[in-house]
Amino acid sequence: MIQQDINYYKNFDSIAKEVLALLAQTIEVNTFFLSIVNPIQSFMIKSFNRNAKLICESDIIPYNMVYCKLVVENGLEPLVITNLREHELTSGHPATKFIGNGCFMGAPLINEGEIIGTLCAFDIKPHVFKDYDLILIKSLAALISHTIVLEKGIIRDPLSGLYNRHFIYNYFDYHKDKTNDEMALLYIDLDYFKFFNDSFGHNCGDDVIKKAAECFLQSVPEGSHVARIGGDEFIVLLHPSHCEDLMKSTQLNAELLLNHLSTMPIHINGNDHFISASIGISFYPHNGTEMESLLKKADRSMYKAKESGRRNIQYFHKL
Repeated sequence: MIQQDINYYKNFDSIAKEVLALLAQTIEVNTFFLSIVNPIQSFMIKSFNRNAKLICESDIIPYNMVYCKLVVENGLEPLVITNLREHELTSGHPATKFIGNGCFMGAPLINEGEIIGTLCAFDIKPHVFKDYDLILIKSLAALISHTIVLEKGIIRDPLSGLYNRHFIYNYFDYHKDKTNDEMALLYIDLDYFKFFNDSFGHNCGDDVIKKAAECFLQSVPEGSHVARIGGDEFIVLLHPSHCEDLMKSTQLNAELLLNHLSTMPIHINGNDHFISASIGISFYPHNGTEMESLLKKADRSMYKAKESGRRNIQYFHKL
């Protein structure tokens, strides 16, 4: 999630560059980089190379091939290795076998108690890091971690994990390259959601929101954007491929989403309950080019779906 959102973090880029520049002014090794990690790969989101280009921005390296994995396994404290060939953790490491020797220091990036990435210093020759270097990289890793938390809070809904109202309203600012592409906007409102809150309490209502969010993410095509904009209201932005008919692909995906949601059991007190939704749809650029206008038109269509008996799909104007 962090990797796909990083381009939406408006202040992250400048802070990350300043962090790497400060490390480069203080520590006399060749390369400094920021990575986001998962069990499969390490994605290099920012890098600084003094001379030789050892790590480049946007490099994607298998997780078992990077020293970042050792940082994660080391826990919350930085890992410092002055001589890669002589250290027990790195002497037989695939990266050491490839480069011959060097040095490495890495500190974890932490989000909600989980290590999501690393801030690292690296060279292909041994180097003795000072105590101050260790304090500095640990402090700057904490700064990067807090920046990610704050930036995430700007665009993500804390309950569902989906994008939020701010992201949707600023979608075209985030995607200036998409302004020539067709798009369908689905405005989704859960049917009879109040029943769950009133009958079983707000914790149960929160669980229904989470289940619905999970269902939407599993139902939409790759490249779609799913958001919760408040209460039990969700937005899905569908982007058909250039070979697809916008109207046909939208109808197909909306029906699929509605069917998945309506057949998804919600387990409460040993019983299965079900929920449906009403969906209103507007199209970009056919029904407007401003997000606020598209939302209002899709919202109006959603209320038509409610008035038509719920659990159905209505369009502002069919194409």
